[in-house]
Amino acid sequence: MKRIFTSAVFVLILFCSVLTLSGCWVLLGAAAGAGGYAWVSGVLQSEFEVSNEKLAAATEKGLKRLALPIKEKSVDHLTAKFKSELADGNDVTIDINAITEKSARIKIRVGLLGDQKQSEMIMDSIKKYL
Repeated sequence: MKRIFTSAVFVLILFCSVLTLSGCWVLLGAAAGAGGYAWVSGVLQSEFEVSNEKLAAATEKGLKRLALPIKEKSVDHLTAKFKSELADGNDVTIDINAITEKSARIKIRVGLLGDQKQSEMIMDSIKKYL
């Protein structure tokens, strides 16, 4: 029994080391619908208990609230995509995908490698309109 426990601890430590060394940190909050975010490989993502269209409308308002220009926009019943740009020249890409009729997932990437703080600021602005 002690040998199995030791092996399990070793595997857990090895797994955590791989995540740390690869730079692929995953930060999870409480339930995503309650405002939790996940930061994965430079993309901030969250799920909301609202339709794809409502999340897209909130995204448009959130970008306007931050005075971010909408350079590209496409919205349908299943997906939405927004492209914008920060004053420093970093691109902002926002992808929204319907999960069900009443829930959707949003993904925000700022810049080539991702900027967590700026992504969170955009997400917070979007959440104000939900």
